[in-house]
Amino acid sequence: MAEILNSVRVRQHSGPLDPLGPFAVPHPDGRGVGQAPFLSRGSLLNWRFRRHDFEAHGTEVVQPVRVVQHDERGLVVWLAGGTPTVDSRFAGREDVNLHDLGYAERFSPSATDRVSYRRHWHGTGVLRIVPAGMPFSVWLFWAGTGEFRSWYINLEHPHTLAGDSLFTADHVLDILVRPDGTVEEKDRDELEAAVRFGQWDDGIAAAIEAEKRLALDQMRSGHWAFDRDWTLFQPDPSWTLPPAPKL
Repeated sequence: MAEILNSVRVRQHSGPLDPLGPFAVPHPDGRGVGQAPFLSRGSLLNWRFRRHDFEAHGTEVVQPVRVVQHDERGLVVWLAGGTPTVDSRFAGREDVNLHDLGYAERFSPSATDRVSYRRHWHGTGVLRIVPAGMPFSVWLFWAGTGEFRSWYINLEHPHTLAGDSLFTADHVLDILVRPDGTVEEKDRDELEAAVRFGQWDDGIAAAIEAEKRLALDQMRSGHWAFDRDWTLFQPDPSWTLPPAPKL
């Protein structure tokens, strides 16, 4: 356990936007999303969210997606509603969503008794845009009527493509942007709880705050990931649901 905790804090003094991320996340060697070879439209990719303590339990969130666009600017993928996915849950309480647990338990650095849990992605589907070299991805959501609902800026670890997978880690703090441009911060209480209960420290929280400021600066400067043309996206009707991820 000491080794795991040390790995989380190993880069806390390396600067607010370390290109390797604010803490260590184990993953295979690979390439950035803006590097060739580029993936073809319609190809399948497993989006993997890994935690800093992955090596203690070996579980992760796995979400199969379809490639929409991939070039030197970054990667765009589609996660269809009903897609079979895998979550990381606490052993013995696999049917309990982690977001329904108390913060003290959820963010305890000793809570590593996790197992893989199969489920499906609910909703109408989400378009995810991963700009090269940025510590976030931009998610676009639509209502059941087809009306565009919001952008959701998910602060994340630097993205690595390796094999059939994209590896990253969730940084808890997020930003919701309404169609009228209204900006709403999400899950600050969770970031503060992660520090309060020992999962992360103040240095990591400060780095995540810097990521938030960068994401907002990019949005306001007209970064291609926020181009309003993406709100008109329609998935290819020939795309079938991906198979369930292997455990």
